[in-house]
Amino acid sequence: MRILWIEIRKILNGKILLLLCLANLLFYFLFIEHPATKVTQGRPWLDDFRIGAEMVQKYGSDMEEQKFADFKKTYEAQIKEADQYLQSRAEFATAGIRSYEDFVNVDQDNQEQWVLHDRVMFQEKVDMFWELQERKRLIEDWYDSRVAWLDRAAENAENTRQKARLKELKQAGHYQVYPGFILDHYKSFISCVAIAVVLSVVLTLSPIFIKDRLRPLLDLQYTTKKGRNLYKTKAAAGLISAFVVIVSVLIVYFGIYVGNINQNVLRGSNLSVFFQVPIHTFTGAYHWFDPTFLQYIVLTVMAVCVLGLVFALLAISFSSVMSNYVSLIGIQIPPVFAVLFFGLSYLVGDMIDIRVAQWAAPASYSLAVVASAAFLILMWRREKQRDIVL
Repeated sequence: MRILWIEIRKILNGKILLLLCLANLLFYFLFIEHPATKVTQGRPWLDDFRIGAEMVQKYGSDMEEQKFADFKKTYEAQIKEADQYLQSRAEFATAGIRSYEDFVNVDQDNQEQWVLHDRVMFQEKVDMFWELQERKRLIEDWYDSRVAWLDRAAENAENTRQKARLKELKQAGHYQVYPGFILDHYKSFISCVAIAVVLSVVLTLSPIFIKDRLRPLLDLQYTTKKGRNLYKTKAAAGLISAFVVIVSVLIVYFGIYVGNINQNVLRGSNLSVFFQVPIHTFTGAYHWFDPTFLQYIVLTVMAVCVLGLVFALLAISFSSVMSNYVSLIGIQIPPVFAVLFFGLSYLVGDMIDIRVAQWAAPASYSLAVVASAAFLILMWRREKQRDIVL
């Protein structure tokens, strides 16, 4: 146990921790800052979150027709408020904008009207007008067309399983009513976090064996039976260190994500308001299963952890084979790029999306775990039989 602890300390040394901090800081500003903060910087994303939270708090995790009728009444009442707002400002009456309908249908060729429209929407950023257009979109584009969306998806389904799933959703009355950007925003965020996790694990574990090989300490260690068994101790230390790095990265990025949503987006509420909402009620994609938003978060976090541990096994194996850092980096680029740029959405964000084969994610993860573990075992057997050259 003492040797295991020493090996963990060797892996998570000060230089590696500093490198991880700098790499993740750079990665955050390049890739994660935008999906994590764009919801606070643009419309109508901000309004999607706020209206969605209002709907859940008022109507619960699922909306029946009676509840949505009340939502329409809220929309109509807010239109009257907008009418009063416009009528209270003389410049709008002078320009011929006396109601919300006039405001929505302004003549773009009329400079005076267009300037006033632009002032309310983009300069003053009056929340009511942004919320109205999102309420209208949810009512007309989604709820009123909810059956048509399912029928259209069934018509375009590529196989019988997809059609059966869409039929099941229709028969159960599982229609999409809540703003889909809430779920899409999380998918974008967790995909970026998965990249950060994989790169952090690879950076941490790549030197695990190659440092000793370059000194060379391995030849000295392998002169004893305990020295050869040190390979297993190092591998165990590597996996434990990888788990620590994965959990740390997840805690930091989720802290930023949740803190940003709670403090800068939702008013008088927090992200947990969406936890019990089934993901099939969010507008947009259809899914094979019906987890709640919280269950979906747990599922994707588990997927990211497994992905990180798979790359940990690969990094340990490659480090025990390669003779220098250049070849070590070169051999890891293909699998890292293949997963991050071609398979990431299928393995994390869209893993239960109906457009992805139902077996694809479970089969991919099973294959990756078995292959990476088998490769590590093969490398261990190779090290047991390796000759010592002095």
